Amino acid sequence: MTAKKNSNIAGNPEFNVPPNDIEVERAVLGAVLMDKDIIHTVSAIIGFKGEVFYDDRHRIIYETLIELLANSTPLDLITLQSALDGKHELEKIGGIEYLSYLVETVEVSAHAGDYAKIVKDKYMLRRLIQSGADIINMCFKDTRPAKEVMDSSAQSIMQVTSDLTSAREFDTLSGLGKDFINGIGDTKHSTIVKFGYRHLDQKTFGMSPGQLIIIAARPSVGKTTFGINICMNAASQLVKKYENSKAPAVCVFSLEMTSDEIFRRILAAEAHISGNSLRYEALDQCITSQMEDKINSTVNRLMNYPVFIDSTSSPSVLEMKTRARKISSERGLALIIIDYLQLMSADEKYSRQGRQFEISKISRDLKIMAKELSVPIIALSQLSREVTKRTGKASRPRLSDLRDSGAIEQDADLVLFLHSQEDIEENVPNPVMEVIIGKQRNGATGTIELKFMQKFSLFTELEKPLGEEMSI
Repeated sequence: MTAKKNSNIAGNPEFNVPPNDIEVERAVLGAVLMDKDIIHTVSAIIGFKGEVFYDDRHRIIYETLIELLANSTPLDLITLQSALDGKHELEKIGGIEYLSYLVETVEVSAHAGDYAKIVKDKYMLRRLIQSGADIINMCFKDTRPAKEVMDSSAQSIMQVTSDLTSAREFDTLSGLGKDFINGIGDTKHSTIVKFGYRHLDQKTFGMSPGQLIIIAARPSVGKTTFGINICMNAASQLVKKYENSKAPAVCVFSLEMTSDEIFRRILAAEAHISGNSLRYEALDQCITSQMEDKINSTVNRLMNYPVFIDSTSSPSVLEMKTRARKISSERGLALIIIDYLQLMSADEKYSRQGRQFEISKISRDLKIMAKELSVPIIALSQLSREVTKRTGKASRPRLSDLRDSGAIEQDADLVLFLHSQEDIEENVPNPVMEVIIGKQRNGATGTIELKFMQKFSLFTELEKPLGEEMSI
Protein backbone atom coordinates (compact mmCIF):
# COMPACT_ATOMS: atom_id res chain seq x y z
CA MET A 1 0.00 0.00 0.00
CA THR A 2 1.53 3.32 -1.11
CA ALA A 3 1.14 6.61 0.71
CA LYS A 4 -1.01 9.27 -0.94
CA LYS A 5 0.81 12.33 -2.23
CA ASN A 6 -1.74 14.79 -0.88
CA SER A 7 -3.10 14.86 2.66
CA ASN A 8 -6.84 14.95 3.24
CA ILE A 9 -6.19 17.63 5.87
CA ALA A 10 -4.90 20.19 3.39
CA GLY A 11 -7.66 22.48 2.22
CA ASN A 12 -10.23 21.12 4.67
CA PRO A 13 -11.77 24.12 6.50
CA GLU A 14 -12.34 21.95 9.61
CA PHE A 15 -8.58 21.89 10.15
CA ASN A 16 -7.78 25.55 9.48
CA VAL A 17 -8.15 26.63 13.13
CA PRO A 18 -6.19 24.73 15.82
CA PRO A 19 -8.07 23.50 18.92
CA ASN A 20 -8.91 26.35 21.30
CA ASP A 21 -11.67 27.76 23.49
CA ILE A 22 -11.44 31.54 23.81
CA GLU A 23 -14.40 31.80 26.18
CA VAL A 24 -12.81 29.34 28.61
CA GLU A 25 -9.52 31.24 28.43
CA ARG A 26 -11.39 34.43 29.36
CA ALA A 27 -13.08 32.62 32.24
CA VAL A 28 -9.71 31.51 33.64
CA LEU A 29 -8.21 35.00 33.55
CA GLY A 30 -11.39 36.61 34.84
CA ALA A 31 -11.44 34.19 37.80
CA VAL A 32 -7.85 35.10 38.69
CA LEU A 33 -8.69 38.81 38.60
CA MET A 34 -11.78 38.18 40.72
CA ASP A 35 -9.91 36.09 43.33
CA LYS A 36 -6.12 36.54 43.54
CA ASP A 37 -5.65 33.17 45.29
CA ILE A 38 -7.01 31.34 42.23
CA ILE A 39 -3.68 31.95 40.47
CA HIS A 40 -2.15 29.12 42.52
CA THR A 41 -4.84 26.65 41.44
CA VAL A 42 -4.52 27.69 37.80
CA SER A 43 -0.71 27.72 37.64
CA ALA A 44 -0.52 24.27 39.26
CA ILE A 45 -2.47 22.96 36.26
CA ILE A 46 -1.20 24.93 33.27
CA GLY A 47 2.21 26.02 34.51
CA PHE A 48 3.76 29.47 34.27
CA LYS A 49 4.07 30.05 30.52
CA GLY A 50 1.62 32.14 28.53
CA GLU A 51 1.96 29.90 25.46
CA VAL A 52 -0.73 27.66 26.94
CA PHE A 53 -3.27 30.30 25.87
CA TYR A 54 -4.30 30.44 22.21
CA ASP A 55 -5.28 34.13 22.14
CA ASP A 56 -2.20 36.40 22.05
CA ARG A 57 -3.92 38.87 24.37
CA HIS A 58 -4.44 36.14 26.95
CA ARG A 59 -0.82 35.03 26.68
CA ILE A 60 0.38 38.54 27.48
CA ILE A 61 -2.06 38.93 30.38
CA TYR A 62 -1.18 35.58 31.96
CA GLU A 63 2.57 36.10 31.70
CA THR A 64 2.17 39.52 33.33
CA LEU A 65 0.12 37.98 36.15
CA ILE A 66 2.89 35.45 36.73
CA GLU A 67 5.47 38.26 36.84
CA LEU A 68 3.39 40.06 39.47
CA LEU A 69 3.12 36.82 41.44
CA ALA A 70 6.89 36.28 41.28
CA ASN A 71 7.46 39.80 42.60
CA SER A 72 4.92 39.32 45.42
CA THR A 73 2.78 42.12 43.97
CA PRO A 74 -0.97 41.99 44.72
CA LEU A 75 -3.01 40.72 41.77
CA ASP A 76 -5.86 43.03 40.81
CA LEU A 77 -7.01 45.21 37.93
CA ILE A 78 -4.96 48.21 39.03
CA THR A 79 -1.62 46.42 39.40
CA LEU A 80 -2.17 44.43 36.20
CA GLN A 81 -3.04 47.58 34.25
CA SER A 82 0.04 49.33 35.58
CA ALA A 83 2.33 46.40 34.75
CA LEU A 84 0.98 46.08 31.21
CA ASP A 85 1.28 49.82 30.66
CA GLY A 86 4.85 49.75 31.93
CA LYS A 87 5.71 47.13 29.29
CA HIS A 88 3.83 49.07 26.59
CA GLU A 89 1.46 46.15 26.11
CA LEU A 90 -1.76 47.55 27.56
CA GLU A 91 -3.08 48.64 24.17
CA LYS A 92 -2.10 45.28 22.62
CA ILE A 93 -4.55 43.45 24.87
CA GLY A 94 -7.41 45.91 24.38
CA GLY A 95 -6.79 48.33 27.24
CA ILE A 96 -8.46 48.55 30.63
CA GLU A 97 -11.79 47.98 28.90
CA TYR A 98 -10.84 44.39 27.98
CA LEU A 99 -9.49 43.67 31.46
CA SER A 100 -12.77 44.87 32.96
CA TYR A 101 -14.66 42.73 30.45
CA LEU A 102 -12.77 39.62 31.62
CA VAL A 103 -13.94 40.17 35.18
CA GLU A 104 -17.51 40.86 34.11
CA THR A 105 -17.76 37.57 32.18
CA VAL A 106 -17.16 35.49 35.33
CA GLU A 107 -19.94 35.00 37.85
CA VAL A 108 -18.00 32.74 40.25
CA SER A 109 -14.34 31.73 40.43
CA ALA A 110 -14.95 28.26 41.88
CA HIS A 111 -14.72 26.52 38.50
CA ALA A 112 -11.37 28.04 37.54
CA GLY A 113 -9.55 24.72 38.02
CA ASP A 114 -11.89 22.93 35.61
CA TYR A 115 -11.52 25.74 33.09
CA ALA A 116 -7.74 25.60 33.39
CA LYS A 117 -7.78 21.88 32.57
CA ILE A 118 -9.69 22.63 29.36
CA VAL A 119 -7.16 25.32 28.42
CA LYS A 120 -4.30 22.86 29.08
CA ASP A 121 -6.04 20.14 27.07
CA LYS A 122 -6.48 22.38 24.02
CA TYR A 123 -2.86 23.45 24.31
CA MET A 124 -1.63 19.85 24.35
CA LEU A 125 -3.67 19.10 21.23
CA ARG A 126 -2.03 22.05 19.48
CA ARG A 127 1.37 20.77 20.61
CA LEU A 128 0.55 17.37 19.18
CA ILE A 129 -0.52 18.92 15.87
CA GLN A 130 2.74 20.88 15.74
CA SER A 131 4.75 17.73 16.49
CA GLY A 132 2.93 15.96 13.66
CA ALA A 133 3.72 18.83 11.30
CA ASP A 134 7.38 18.76 12.36
CA ILE A 135 7.51 15.02 11.74
CA ILE A 136 6.05 15.45 8.26
CA ASN A 137 8.58 18.19 7.55
CA MET A 138 11.44 15.98 8.76
CA CYS A 139 10.30 13.11 6.54
CA PHE A 140 10.37 15.36 3.47
CA LYS A 141 13.52 17.37 4.16
CA ASP A 142 15.74 15.57 6.68
CA THR A 143 18.85 13.94 5.23
CA ARG A 144 19.47 11.66 8.22
CA PRO A 145 18.81 7.89 8.07
CA ALA A 146 15.17 6.89 8.58
CA LYS A 147 15.90 5.34 11.99
CA GLU A 148 17.30 8.61 13.33
CA VAL A 149 14.30 10.53 11.99
CA MET A 150 11.99 8.00 13.67
CA ASP A 151 13.87 8.42 16.96
CA SER A 152 13.51 12.20 16.74
CA SER A 153 9.82 11.80 15.92
CA ALA A 154 9.24 9.51 18.88
CA GLN A 155 11.13 11.94 21.13
CA SER A 156 8.86 14.77 19.98
CA ILE A 157 5.68 12.83 20.73
CA MET A 158 7.03 11.50 24.04
CA GLN A 159 7.86 15.06 25.13
CA VAL A 160 4.22 16.07 24.65
CA THR A 161 3.15 13.01 26.63
CA SER A 162 5.65 13.79 29.38
CA ASP A 163 4.43 17.37 29.66
CA LEU A 164 0.84 16.18 29.85
CA THR A 165 1.51 13.78 32.72
CA SER A 166 3.98 15.94 34.64
CA ALA A 167 1.36 18.37 35.95
CA ARG A 168 -0.04 16.29 38.78
CA GLU A 169 -1.39 17.15 42.16
CA PHE A 170 0.20 16.28 45.51
CA ASP A 171 -0.47 12.91 47.09
CA THR A 172 -2.10 13.30 50.49
CA LEU A 173 -1.61 11.19 53.60
CA SER A 174 -5.35 10.55 53.52
CA GLY A 175 -5.24 9.06 50.05
CA LEU A 176 -1.98 7.20 50.61
CA GLY A 177 -3.31 5.77 53.87
CA LYS A 178 -6.48 4.48 52.23
CA ASP A 179 -4.47 2.87 49.44
CA PHE A 180 -2.18 1.21 51.97
CA ILE A 181 -5.04 -0.20 54.05
CA ASN A 182 -6.88 -1.40 50.95
CA GLY A 183 -3.73 -3.14 49.78
CA ILE A 184 -3.20 -5.15 52.98
CA GLY A 185 -4.01 -8.76 52.25
CA ASP A 186 -5.05 -8.01 48.67
CA THR A 187 -2.58 -10.35 47.02
CA LYS A 188 -4.73 -10.69 43.93
CA HIS A 189 -4.09 -7.07 42.97
CA SER A 190 -0.69 -6.67 44.61
CA THR A 191 1.86 -4.99 42.37
CA ILE A 192 4.83 -6.60 44.14
CA VAL A 193 6.73 -9.12 42.01
CA LYS A 194 8.94 -11.64 43.83
CA PHE A 195 12.44 -12.66 42.78
CA GLY A 196 11.40 -16.26 43.33
CA TYR A 197 14.21 -17.08 45.80
CA ARG A 198 12.81 -17.19 49.31
CA HIS A 199 15.91 -15.95 51.16
CA LEU A 200 16.32 -13.05 48.75
CA ASP A 201 12.61 -12.21 48.90
CA GLN A 202 12.74 -12.37 52.68
CA LYS A 203 15.48 -9.73 52.75
CA THR A 204 14.12 -7.46 49.99
CA PHE A 205 10.35 -8.15 50.08
CA GLY A 206 10.42 -8.51 46.31
CA MET A 207 10.39 -5.85 43.61
CA SER A 208 8.16 -2.78 43.83
CA PRO A 209 6.85 -0.54 41.02
CA GLY A 210 9.23 2.30 40.20
CA GLN A 211 12.35 0.54 41.51
CA LEU A 212 15.59 0.46 39.54
CA ILE A 213 17.41 -2.76 40.44
CA ILE A 214 21.01 -3.37 39.37
CA ILE A 215 22.44 -6.90 39.18
CA ALA A 216 26.18 -6.68 38.61
CA ALA A 217 28.91 -9.25 38.12
CA ARG A 218 32.10 -9.98 36.25
CA PRO A 219 31.78 -11.60 32.79
CA SER A 220 30.80 -15.29 32.71
CA VAL A 221 29.67 -15.34 36.35
CA GLY A 222 26.01 -15.92 35.46
CA LYS A 223 24.25 -12.56 35.55
CA THR A 224 22.31 -13.23 32.32
CA THR A 225 21.20 -16.62 33.63
CA PHE A 226 20.20 -15.07 36.95
CA GLY A 227 18.20 -12.39 35.14
CA ILE A 228 16.43 -14.99 32.99
CA ASN A 229 15.64 -17.12 36.05
CA ILE A 230 14.09 -14.11 37.80
CA CYS A 231 12.12 -13.40 34.63
CA MET A 232 10.64 -16.89 34.58
CA ASN A 233 9.99 -16.92 38.34
CA ALA A 234 8.03 -13.68 37.94
CA ALA A 235 6.13 -14.99 34.91
CA SER A 236 5.18 -18.14 36.81
CA GLN A 237 3.84 -16.04 39.69
CA LEU A 238 1.79 -13.90 37.30
CA VAL A 239 0.26 -16.91 35.53
CA LYS A 240 -0.83 -18.38 38.87
CA LYS A 241 -2.12 -15.06 40.22
CA TYR A 242 -4.21 -14.17 37.19
CA GLU A 243 -5.30 -17.74 36.41
CA ASN A 244 -7.48 -17.60 33.29
CA SER A 245 -7.33 -13.82 32.80
CA LYS A 246 -4.63 -12.04 30.82
CA ALA A 247 -1.54 -11.67 33.01
CA PRO A 248 0.62 -8.54 32.75
CA ALA A 249 3.85 -8.99 30.82
CA VAL A 250 7.48 -9.47 31.75
CA CYS A 251 9.53 -7.63 29.14
CA VAL A 252 13.13 -8.63 28.40
CA PHE A 253 15.48 -6.42 26.41
CA SER A 254 18.41 -8.62 25.39
CA LEU A 255 21.19 -6.52 23.88
CA GLU A 256 23.81 -9.26 23.81
CA MET A 257 21.98 -12.49 22.96
CA THR A 258 19.36 -13.25 20.33
CA SER A 259 15.80 -14.09 21.30
CA ASP A 260 16.43 -17.68 20.22
CA GLU A 261 19.45 -17.97 22.51
CA ILE A 262 17.42 -16.58 25.39
CA PHE A 263 14.64 -19.09 24.70
CA ARG A 264 17.05 -22.04 24.70
CA ARG A 265 18.39 -20.96 28.08
CA ILE A 266 14.84 -20.71 29.38
CA LEU A 267 14.05 -24.16 28.00
CA ALA A 268 17.19 -25.68 29.55
CA ALA A 269 16.32 -24.27 32.97
CA GLU A 270 12.62 -25.15 32.87
CA ALA A 271 13.08 -28.67 31.46
CA HIS A 272 16.31 -29.42 33.38
CA ILE A 273 18.05 -30.35 30.14
CA SER A 274 21.66 -29.53 29.38
CA GLY A 275 21.97 -26.34 27.39
CA ASN A 276 24.61 -27.97 25.19
CA SER A 277 22.04 -30.55 24.09
CA LEU A 278 19.75 -27.78 22.85
CA ARG A 279 22.27 -26.28 20.44
CA TYR A 280 21.10 -26.74 16.87
CA GLU A 281 24.20 -28.64 15.82
CA ALA A 282 23.70 -31.11 18.71
CA LEU A 283 19.95 -31.71 18.54
CA ASP A 284 20.02 -34.83 16.35
CA GLN A 285 22.79 -36.47 18.38
CA CYS A 286 21.79 -35.54 21.93
CA ILE A 287 17.98 -35.51 22.08
CA THR A 288 16.40 -38.85 22.94
CA SER A 289 12.70 -39.61 22.48
CA GLN A 290 12.17 -39.25 26.24
CA MET A 291 13.91 -35.87 26.22
CA GLU A 292 11.85 -34.82 23.21
CA ASP A 293 8.62 -35.54 25.11
CA LYS A 294 9.91 -33.48 28.03
CA ILE A 295 10.84 -30.63 25.71
CA ASN A 296 7.43 -30.66 24.03
CA SER A 297 5.55 -30.57 27.34
CA THR A 298 7.80 -27.78 28.65
CA VAL A 299 7.38 -25.71 25.48
CA ASN A 300 3.60 -26.11 25.66
CA ARG A 301 3.66 -24.86 29.25
CA LEU A 302 5.94 -21.93 28.43
CA MET A 303 3.63 -20.78 25.64
CA ASN A 304 1.24 -19.55 28.35
CA TYR A 305 3.88 -17.40 30.04
CA PRO A 306 3.58 -13.64 29.40
CA VAL A 307 7.23 -13.12 28.49
CA PHE A 308 8.13 -10.71 25.69
CA ILE A 309 11.71 -10.61 24.36
CA ASP A 310 13.26 -7.79 22.32
CA SER A 311 16.77 -8.50 21.04
CA THR A 312 17.36 -5.19 19.25
CA SER A 313 21.02 -4.21 19.42
CA SER A 314 21.95 -1.07 21.35
CA PRO A 315 18.52 0.55 21.79
CA SER A 316 18.08 3.88 23.54
CA VAL A 317 16.01 4.30 26.69
CA LEU A 318 13.42 6.12 24.57
CA GLU A 319 13.10 3.13 22.22
CA MET A 320 12.70 0.79 25.18
CA LYS A 321 10.13 3.06 26.80
CA THR A 322 8.10 3.27 23.58
CA ARG A 323 8.00 -0.52 23.14
CA ALA A 324 7.30 -1.16 26.82
CA ARG A 325 4.52 1.43 26.87
CA LYS A 326 2.86 -0.34 23.92
CA ILE A 327 2.85 -3.67 25.77
CA SER A 328 1.64 -1.94 28.93
CA SER A 329 -1.33 -0.41 27.10
CA GLU A 330 -2.25 -3.74 25.53
CA ARG A 331 -2.08 -6.07 28.53
CA GLY A 332 -0.29 -4.44 31.45
CA LEU A 333 3.36 -4.65 32.46
CA ALA A 334 4.82 -6.19 35.62
CA LEU A 335 8.60 -6.22 35.14
CA ILE A 336 11.33 -5.10 32.72
CA ILE A 337 14.74 -6.80 32.51
CA ILE A 338 17.65 -5.31 30.53
CA ASP A 339 20.75 -7.31 29.60
CA TYR A 340 22.88 -5.30 29.93
CA LEU A 341 23.26 -1.61 30.79
CA GLN A 342 26.68 -0.95 29.23
CA LEU A 343 25.41 -2.03 25.78
CA MET A 344 22.75 0.67 25.74
CA SER A 345 23.23 3.93 23.88
CA ALA A 346 22.30 7.52 24.62
CA ASP A 347 21.79 10.44 22.25
CA GLU A 348 24.92 11.46 20.38
CA LYS A 349 25.13 14.75 22.30
CA TYR A 350 25.63 12.74 25.50
CA SER A 351 27.97 10.11 24.06
CA ARG A 352 30.27 12.88 22.79
CA GLN A 353 30.88 13.92 26.40
CA GLY A 354 32.44 10.59 27.31
CA ARG A 355 31.34 7.11 28.29
CA GLN A 356 30.95 7.92 31.98
CA PHE A 357 28.60 10.82 31.23
CA GLU A 358 26.66 8.65 28.76
CA ILE A 359 26.17 5.84 31.29
CA SER A 360 25.10 8.39 33.91
CA LYS A 361 22.44 9.67 31.51
CA ILE A 362 21.24 6.13 30.72
CA SER A 363 21.10 5.21 34.41
CA ARG A 364 19.06 8.28 35.30
CA ASP A 365 16.70 7.75 32.36
CA LEU A 366 16.10 4.14 33.42
CA LYS A 367 15.09 5.30 36.89
CA ILE A 368 12.71 7.86 35.38
CA MET A 369 11.35 5.17 33.06
CA ALA A 370 10.64 2.86 36.02
CA LYS A 371 8.70 5.62 37.75
CA GLU A 372 6.77 6.67 34.64
CA LEU A 373 5.75 3.11 33.73
CA SER A 374 5.27 2.18 37.41
CA VAL A 375 7.17 -1.11 37.08
CA PRO A 376 10.41 -2.44 38.56
CA ILE A 377 13.31 -2.43 36.11
CA ILE A 378 16.21 -4.85 36.49
CA ALA A 379 19.32 -3.72 34.63
CA LEU A 380 22.22 -6.15 34.47
CA SER A 381 25.59 -4.45 34.68
CA GLN A 382 29.27 -5.18 34.34
CA LEU A 383 31.83 -4.56 37.05
CA SER A 384 35.07 -2.69 36.56
CA ARG A 385 38.31 -4.63 36.20
CA GLU A 386 39.49 -3.42 39.61
CA VAL A 387 37.55 -6.23 41.27
CA THR A 388 39.76 -8.83 39.56
CA LYS A 389 42.87 -7.33 41.15
CA ARG A 390 41.74 -8.16 44.68
CA THR A 391 42.01 -11.55 46.38
CA GLY A 392 40.34 -13.36 49.24
CA LYS A 393 37.45 -11.65 50.99
CA ALA A 394 38.56 -8.39 49.39
CA SER A 395 37.55 -9.84 46.02
CA ARG A 396 33.87 -9.43 46.87
CA PRO A 397 32.35 -6.69 44.70
CA ARG A 398 31.68 -3.25 46.14
CA LEU A 399 29.50 -0.37 45.01
CA SER A 400 32.63 1.42 43.79
CA ASP A 401 33.18 -1.47 41.34
CA LEU A 402 30.12 -0.58 39.26
CA ARG A 403 31.54 0.07 35.84
CA ASP A 404 31.67 3.45 34.06
CA SER A 405 29.65 5.59 36.45
CA GLY A 406 28.99 6.33 40.10
CA ALA A 407 25.54 7.49 39.00
CA ILE A 408 24.43 3.85 38.80
CA GLU A 409 24.88 3.53 42.56
CA GLN A 410 22.97 6.78 43.16
CA ASP A 411 20.03 5.97 40.88
CA ALA A 412 19.58 2.34 41.94
CA ASP A 413 17.13 1.43 44.69
CA LEU A 414 18.65 -2.04 45.02
CA VAL A 415 22.08 -3.31 43.97
CA LEU A 416 22.82 -7.04 43.89
CA PHE A 417 26.26 -8.50 43.20
CA LEU A 418 26.91 -12.07 42.05
CA HIS A 419 30.13 -13.51 43.42
CA SER A 420 31.73 -16.90 43.85
CA GLN A 421 34.82 -17.82 45.82
CA GLU A 422 35.19 -20.79 43.47
CA ASP A 423 36.68 -20.37 40.02
CA ILE A 424 33.76 -20.80 37.65
CA GLU A 425 36.03 -20.77 34.64
CA GLU A 426 37.65 -23.99 35.91
CA ASN A 427 34.27 -25.74 35.50
CA VAL A 428 33.60 -26.34 39.17
CA PRO A 429 30.29 -28.23 39.08
CA ASN A 430 27.34 -26.34 40.61
CA PRO A 431 29.38 -23.66 42.40
CA VAL A 432 27.87 -21.83 45.35
CA MET A 433 27.11 -18.25 44.38
CA GLU A 434 26.82 -15.36 46.78
CA VAL A 435 24.11 -12.82 46.04
CA ILE A 436 25.40 -9.76 47.85
CA ILE A 437 22.90 -7.01 48.64
CA GLY A 438 25.28 -4.07 48.23
CA LYS A 439 22.61 -1.42 48.54
CA GLN A 440 18.95 -1.42 49.52
CA ARG A 441 17.33 1.99 49.76
CA ASN A 442 14.59 0.81 52.10
CA GLY A 443 16.24 -2.13 53.81
CA ALA A 444 19.37 -3.81 55.09
CA THR A 445 22.34 -5.14 53.18
CA GLY A 446 23.49 -8.74 53.48
CA THR A 447 24.33 -11.90 51.56
CA ILE A 448 22.44 -15.03 50.57
CA GLU A 449 23.73 -18.14 48.84
CA LEU A 450 22.39 -19.94 45.77
CA LYS A 451 23.57 -22.96 43.82
CA PHE A 452 24.53 -22.22 40.20
CA MET A 453 23.68 -25.23 38.03
CA GLN A 454 25.52 -24.07 34.92
CA LYS A 455 24.57 -27.16 32.93
CA PHE A 456 20.90 -26.19 33.13
CA SER A 457 21.34 -22.39 33.18
CA LEU A 458 19.67 -22.42 36.58
CA PHE A 459 20.12 -20.83 39.99
CA THR A 460 18.48 -22.82 42.79
CA GLU A 461 18.05 -22.51 46.54
CA LEU A 462 20.56 -24.11 48.87
CA GLU A 463 19.02 -26.55 51.29
CA LYS A 464 19.29 -24.50 54.46
CA PRO A 465 16.68 -23.13 56.86
CA LEU A 466 15.54 -19.52 56.71
CA GLY A 467 17.54 -17.26 58.98
CA GLU A 468 20.91 -18.92 58.30
CA GLU A 469 21.99 -16.50 55.56
CA MET A 470 25.47 -15.07 55.72
CA SER A 471 25.98 -11.48 56.78
CA ILE A 472 28.58 -9.00 55.70
